[in-house]
Amino acid sequence: MTSFLGGIGMAGMVALATIAQSPRTPLPDQPVEIPVETPEQRSSLWQWIEQSHAAAVRAKKPLRFSQKTAQYFSPHKRYVAQATLYLTAHPEAHRQQLLSVLEITDRQTGTHQRFDSLKEVPREFLADIPSKEGLIAALVPLGWSQTEDRLLVRQISGLFATDLISDSAWIWQAGVGHVATVYPTADEYDFATLLGWSTTHPQRVLFQTQVMGNPKVTIWAVDTQGSTQLAQGDRPRLYGTILPATASAQR
Repeated sequence: MTSFLGGIGMAGMVALATIAQSPRTPLPDQPVEIPVETPEQRSSLWQWIEQSHAAAVRAKKPLRFSQKTAQYFSPHKRYVAQATLYLTAHPEAHRQQLLSVLEITDRQTGTHQRFDSLKEVPREFLADIPSKEGLIAALVPLGWSQTEDRLLVRQISGLFATDLISDSAWIWQAGVGHVATVYPTADEYDFATLLGWSTTHPQRVLFQTQVMGNPKVTIWAVDTQGSTQLAQGDRPRLYGTILPATASAQR
């Protein structure tokens, strides 16, 4: 695929979307399981970024856009998480920027936490981008654990107009806050896509990795310490309910 994003459209950017889906009806007292998104469903944000870039090209100047993700409610609806994506579209693709703010609310106590995605980017990564132009650094909710106490968030880091982009698993725990950021460490790959919680080991998260130009994918299970194991037979799971995203807006 050739686009203003370079190679990241092939595997990385499809991981950005947050499409609301209709969960299946649960049994009594059983947490609702959210269907894992397909690449087609994930592509809406890709289209939003493409359209925003096209608008900036027509305007011959930078334009700023924002878009909220769906609201992700924990299985018993005590917690809700939502992110707002902020896109600076620029006629020159390599100067664009995508950031987000993740908000998590305890609906029982009214406690509200706010996380700026830029502050969660590793310093060593930012050191190579002093102007922050071209930066992709977004936190996007993916789903809750079955026990309701952990939120799995996709942390996407990369650069526009390059092949550099990948997912990390940013994990939030009730009563603690951000507890871990992990990614597969057992093999070399170009792209990692966060899929969900492991079915076999619910405390671990599943990633799909791929080498550019090779259609083969590998599934890994990663714990909160970063320990990585092959998990080809495992399946991702996500829990909670979601309400649709709001329309995007120009700022």
